[in-house]
Parts: sequence; structure tokens; C-alpha cells
Amino acid sequence: MSESARRDGFIAARKSQLAEAIAADAGGDTATRDMLNLLGSLLHHEAHARLEGLRALYDPLDPDAPPSTRDVSAAAFEAFEAALIETLKRANYSEIDPTSVQTQRATKQLTGLAIKPSMAGIRRIRYFARGSRSEELEHRTWLGLRKELVQAEVMNDVVVLVGFKSEDEVERADERAFAQMRRGMRPGAALVKHFRNVATPELVTLHPGAKPSMRPRDQVFLAAPAVATGVPVLLNLWPAITVLFAVLASYFGAQGVIEDDELKRALAAISGLVAVGAFVMRQRLKYEAQTLRYQKQLADTVYFRNLANNAGVLDLLIGAGEDQDAKEAFLAYYVLRHADRPMAKGEIDNAAESYLKDRFGLEVDFEINDALAKIERLGLVLRDGGVYTAIAPADALLKLDAAWDGMFNFSARAAR
Repeated sequence: MSESARRDGFIAARKSQLAEAIAADAGGDTATRDMLNLLGSLLHHEAHARLEGLRALYDPLDPDAPPSTRDVSAAAFEAFEAALIETLKRANYSEIDPTSVQTQRATKQLTGLAIKPSMAGIRRIRYFARGSRSEELEHRTWLGLRKELVQAEVMNDVVVLVGFKSEDEVERADERAFAQMRRGMRPGAALVKHFRNVATPELVTLHPGAKPSMRPRDQVFLAAPAVATGVPVLLNLWPAITVLFAVLASYFGAQGVIEDDELKRALAAISGLVAVGAFVMRQRLKYEAQTLRYQKQLADTVYFRNLANNAGVLDLLIGAGEDQDAKEAFLAYYVLRHADRPMAKGEIDNAAESYLKDRFGLEVDFEINDALAKIERLGLVLRDGGVYTAIAPADALLKLDAAWDGMFNFSARAAR
């Protein structure tokens, strides 16, 4: 597995856990603990404003939106898509191309299914993930009697964005796809889904157009009895069927006399045809039962990994973005303050990554640019050319307190 696939910017430690560790490593300084707490509160307030903006963009695209608020235009989807991608980046998600990280063989090996996704009715689908790790997953074959271990990359969180075609983009194949979708799905809508602990070969199961195909083994089990039983029966019935046609012709006024033996053969032909029809129906029911087993297996794979859908995902993503923002800011400030000297951007980056590895055992590609941008904007660091210096915790606390008071100075505004 490549280094880029193994490491991303996702900091898996809890925010409070990281804040406590930093405060303890800073000597238990009360000013540091209070400063980190207030910094987290400021970033939380900013995140709330982003959440409201993202909700406003998604409301017209929500599958459950009332007709009066719907907007099925491509421009509405693209505006929401751009805002969502920015939110995902803030939460340290990276876009992934499912075709580059999975193969049909790997999917079949892990899930036991041969899956072909259909793009009918879909305008665009994109996958985003964070927190990848390598795991050995257990897969059972031969009716559960044989166990094999499959090495796969597993992602902590996966977000799928699906945009459906609007009515003026829908073609004949798309109409059939919409008819087969769940009740409430409509042209022009957008789906946002959040999944947990998804292996890369399972990504195709998250596709809304995923359909399991009949495995060759099952095709043989269903077709072989039909051929072995049906063909000899039809060959034996063929002479009787000709008599049946003659009886029917006589019944409807054709010339000729039907003997008793011929009538018996005609009745035997009817009985044989009924038996063949019953056998065909039986095989058809077996086929549908096997298809339902496939569908259940696919549904189970998705169901137990699904955390949230649509508007509910937005709350999770904004919260995740706020959480990552705070942890990045905490780390950048602590590294600079702990060094007690000016540091270049690369030095801060390396020191933050080393701290996370030594303190929490995390391999993280630290987002140094985002981290410095946040604390520099709030005045917690000073930049001199290409190096940065952190101000004292007591001074940082005063700056953050003034910034917090500036957000809610309604009485001062009224006095003016």
C-alpha cells in the first residue's frame, strides 16, 4: 500500500483528549487550558454559520423537499457540490476514484457478489474518504465451511454524493431506473450518504445503482436441471402435441374423426405440458429466490455501515470539520509555544506529526497550511518572513476573549 494511501490529514484522537494532553505537556498551565477551550468555542461558533449556509444550499435538492422549494437545475447542484467539497476538505476527507482502488475480483472475493453498478438516472456520483488503514478481513466460502483472510484497505469514514438527472435530462433508460428506485426519489434530487468502516472492494456496494449479477455456479445449478429434465420431456411429448393440435382443429370444425386413442394421447400431452410449465415455474421461483438472497447480502453490507443520510450527513460533516479545525489549531500553537523559538512551516509540520505519533501512535499527514491560517487569523502567532512565533498563553487568552466579546456586543451597538 502506498504512503499516500496509508496517511491522510485525519487526526483520530478526540479533541478533549488532545487538549488535555497539550495542557499536561505544557505543565498543567491554567491559561493554556482556558485558551484551548475558548479557541474551540470560537471555531464552534464559526462552524454553526457554515452549517446554516450548507443547509440552505441542500434544502432545494433534498429528495423530501416540498415542490414549492425544489430546484432541479444543474446550477443548484453544482453550488451545493462545491460547498460540500469544501466542507469535506475541512474535515480532512479526500476524494477517491473507486475504479482505481478496487477490482471486480476483489469485490467478489470479499463480498461473495459480482456487482455491476448502473449509472441510469444519475448525473454524477463522487466518493470521499478519510482514515484509511490496512486490515485482514475474514471471508467464508463453501457454505461457511472454508475461511480465508483477505488483505484490504479499510476507510474509517466514506461519504457518497449522488446527483440525479433532472426531468429534461431523463431518457428512456433513466425512466425505468427511477421507477425501480424507492418511493420519494425524484429527478433533480441529490443524495448524501455517510458510511463507516468500508473496505475499498466494498465501495461499489455503496453505489445506488449497484445490482448483483448471478454467479456462474448458481446459473449452472439452476439451468442444468432445467435442460436435463425439460428437453427429454419435450421430445417425448412432441408426437402427442401434434395429436393435440388435430383434436383442437376437429373441435373447431375441421374435417376428420378423432379416435379414442388419439384423444387419450391428446390428454396426455396436456398433462405433460402442465408438468413442464410447473417445472419451469419452479425453476423461475428458484431464480428469484437466489436473486433475493443476493439483494439481501448486498443490503446487509450497506445497512450495517450506514451512519446518516442527506441532511443528517451535513450536521456530521460540519461537526467533523470543526473538530479537525480545532485539533489542527491546538497542535500548531502548542508546537510553536513548546519550541519557544521561531519556526518555519516545514518544521512545525514535522514537529506536529512527531507529537501525534509519539503521544497517540497516529500516522498523520498534518495540514499545516490550514492550521497556521486559523491561529494567524486570530492573532495567536506572529509571522516574520517565513517563520512563526506563538504569543504567550495569557496574551492569547486575552485576544480570544476580545474576539468572543466582539461577536455578541449588541449592547455596545445599541449605545452607538
